[in-house]
Amino acid sequence: MKTPRLYADALGHATGEVVLTERNHHYLTRVLRAKTAQVIELFDGSGRSCQAIIKNISKRETIAEILNVTEHEDRRLPVTLGLALIKPDRFDWALQKVTEIGVNAIQPLITQFTDSPPNAVRIRKKWGHWQEILVNACEQSENNWLPELRGPSYLHELVLPQQVVIAHPAGESACIDTTKESLLLIGPEGGFSDDEVNSLVKNEVKPMSLGPTILRAETAAIVGLTLLGYQYGHY
Repeated sequence: MKTPRLYADALGHATGEVVLTERNHHYLTRVLRAKTAQVIELFDGSGRSCQAIIKNISKRETIAEILNVTEHEDRRLPVTLGLALIKPDRFDWALQKVTEIGVNAIQPLITQFTDSPPNAVRIRKKWGHWQEILVNACEQSENNWLPELRGPSYLHELVLPQQVVIAHPAGESACIDTTKESLLLIGPEGGFSDDEVNSLVKNEVKPMSLGPTILRAETAAIVGLTLLGYQYGHY
């Protein structure tokens, strides 16, 4: 049986023993039916992982003893994905996959063609759900570094870094400076508007083709990160 692998953000401050979160307690006791003395793996999303052994299980909590700690190099892509908000199920799928790939940060975008831009109340309701997707993806993919999830921003209000790439059918194979971090912009269904593209190009944003066909936004995110990953030497 594969060793259960669980996210434990308190691991970075723990010594000796750690009280697992209600989420992990529920999973171990209700789903896995775990027992004392069972070995599990914990990681904190900031490059630290350890093997641990379950010392005590009560009705309300699970306590684990930390056996050994490993510090992992940050191997995330030096890329922030600026992904336009699209249909919820497709956006969720994209979050999962780009976390598995190892994106450094995720910047949700609101663009001219974003359908029904969410208000602050909707964002707050979504935030925990999005974070849980990132955690689940790291648990599954054995990625020890959680991507940074940034608050949604309107594209025209976004502060652009030095190196920005925009996925665009009219673009070419963009060459990047691999000594710098990149921001990859992916538009919504229907793409970026002409005004948005023109404004970005004026700011020396590099248009990049993702191939001869028109891709869905969630597919474009995967392809774009993969192409940049090759240039950074991550594959």
